[in-house]
Amino acid sequence: MRMGRMRATGKGKARRVNIAKRNRRKGYIARRKKVFHDANATRAEARSSGTDWLERLALQGGRKAAAGKSESERSCEHMQQCFNSWYLAHAAGTRRGYSPILRISTAFAHGYAAGDNLLRHYIPLPLRRTTAAVVVASNERRTLNAVLAQLMRLPFGEIVVVLNGCSDGSFTAMEHDPRLIKLNYPERLGHDVGRALGAAVTIKDTVLFVDGDMALPAEDLGAFLVAVEQGSDVALNDITPFLPSFAKQDSVTYSKMFLNMSLGRTDLLANSLTAVPHALSRRAIDALGHASLIIPPKAHALALVRGLTVTAPYSVNVVKNNRIRSTNTGSANSVAGLILGDHIEALAEVMKIYGPRLKFTRMTRSKLAKVRNGR
Repeated sequence: MRMGRMRATGKGKARRVNIAKRNRRKGYIARRKKVFHDANATRAEARSSGTDWLERLALQGGRKAAAGKSESERSCEHMQQCFNSWYLAHAAGTRRGYSPILRISTAFAHGYAAGDNLLRHYIPLPLRRTTAAVVVASNERRTLNAVLAQLMRLPFGEIVVVLNGCSDGSFTAMEHDPRLIKLNYPERLGHDVGRALGAAVTIKDTVLFVDGDMALPAEDLGAFLVAVEQGSDVALNDITPFLPSFAKQDSVTYSKMFLNMSLGRTDLLANSLTAVPHALSRRAIDALGHASLIIPPKAHALALVRGLTVTAPYSVNVVKNNRIRSTNTGSANSVAGLILGDHIEALAEVMKIYGPRLKFTRMTRSKLAKVRNGR
């Protein structure tokens, strides 16, 4: 009898433990569901009280803008003009981030397009400044038209294509567009000379710089135009999320971080004019000069020294999409050596202004020795 009770008691205890485990599991699942439900509800509430109503209004605005227009009268340029007017009337009172602006833009384009796929994929932006893009290409025939196709989805007045020593027929392969300005240099110029040449050709207020070997989505590129429109002079690509941990980073990344740290901008981390895409205001181009863009780290350092507004508003993964070449792979490749040399030149330039300590506030060895010796 005693043994039977013990067995019964043991089984009952095990059953109770299992029931308790199931109840705890059910409780955990219920709590997690509540957390997710509350989070989704909060996001939905925030969106409905944020731009959701504006998206609906933008959709209607796009339809009204296209109403009564024949197919030949509807165009990307007309859509951009109508969107600018609509945004100024309905949405200009509040400063918004790029994501809600893009949602509003997309809604307006869908309303305006009315089934026209070309117009439907266009991205109008709230821009008062004139804009241009500079594309530098060196034997990029396979990707160049894809790059241009994305740029043509944005409200650029000019797209300057600098063909740097191309021998693969890139010049003739480019599709025709009235906004295209082609600069063809049969002999290979320096690594970043093309950016300076492109900037010298255009007089637009905002200039976006991209490379011809990476077709980046127009949805990403528009962020840099909006950043300059909202007050940035230099809008950098924030590549920080795509970098490995500090111990695994390369010397080029360290040099970018050191330059920013030396000039009191630790917040910029490894972000620099070395990486595309980035955009410059007319104020920045005039202050720095076209020639300074030949050495991107030097232009970057001068922008910080001269008090220009430098930001890194958006992240585009160019680390993954960068075209692999013999010159940019390996621990001691030629491109890395060039970039390191450019950073040394940038440091030398700003040392003429700040002295050898730059923005570091600790005393020099000679001053420290005088203090220690009581002089």
